[in-house]
Amino acid sequence: MGGLGKTTLAQHVCNDPKMDAAKFDTKAWVCVSDHFDVLTVTKTILKAITREKDDSGNLEMVHNKLKEKLSGKKVLLVLDDVWNQRRDKWKAVQTPLSYGAPGSRVLVTTRDEKVAFSMQSKVHHLKQLLEEECWKVFEKHVSKDDNLELKDELKEIGRRIVEKCKGLPLALKTIGCLLRTKSSISDWQSILENDIWDLPKEDNEIIPALFLSYHHLPSHLKRCFAYCALFPKDYEFVKEKLILLWMAENFLHCPQQIRHPEEVGEQYCNDLLSRSFFQQSSTERHEKALEGIS
Repeated sequence: MGGLGKTTLAQHVCNDPKMDAAKFDTKAWVCVSDHFDVLTVTKTILKAITREKDDSGNLEMVHNKLKEKLSGKKVLLVLDDVWNQRRDKWKAVQTPLSYGAPGSRVLVTTRDEKVAFSMQSKVHHLKQLLEEECWKVFEKHVSKDDNLELKDELKEIGRRIVEKCKGLPLALKTIGCLLRTKSSISDWQSILENDIWDLPKEDNEIIPALFLSYHHLPSHLKRCFAYCALFPKDYEFVKEKLILLWMAENFLHCPQQIRHPEEVGEQYCNDLLSRSFFQQSSTERHEKALEGIS
């Protein structure tokens, strides 16, 4: 299910110091999502490796370029959020990857075990967090100060809220960030008793937590975050460019011009980041790149 931390785990694997011992020549991260077009995915992999965009519409040409770039190199490729179950499509994408040196690896994150079977991959199942692990994650994000002790009444309500997060790290993080802005017992009780928790969850337990967090966003941040829905899933924003787009839409309030719009936009970005509506880009191509949660 969503929110278990598949992408986060993949990031930790890529950044683990032990990976340096494997001596990969190239590391590349590709967000695939639900549209698995062979040409598009192959071009995205090529771009992730070369840092150059290829506008070719010819799959054979793109395959040849990718073969050339990978030939004899030990590669670690991460394909994040894959939904494609068709073996033939994966085989087509895999063809140029086979030219990498021995020891090359492809790491895939997916919500669907059938995807792993179609890719003939070893499967690693992530489990929901245990009760005390859940509390640690929640407490870390709800505390403005690492040394902050929650009052007994808040702790009791917090424990009951944590139960509703069903062991999902993203839900715990998001709700923790929301409650960090709420200091009264009545506010916490209101979150606990909100009807949103009882909405049909289907296969996605994360929805109520995200819905609650969005519901409690200040109106100026809601508007800015909703604007980001104009962009594709997994789109990587560059902070400065996003702020300019908000400025063009007159979304940034600067009372009496005390602060420059750019400073206000910076604060809006930081607020959305601290509330877990943005996260630092997993590709790390840009220091100030952000991704919207999906």
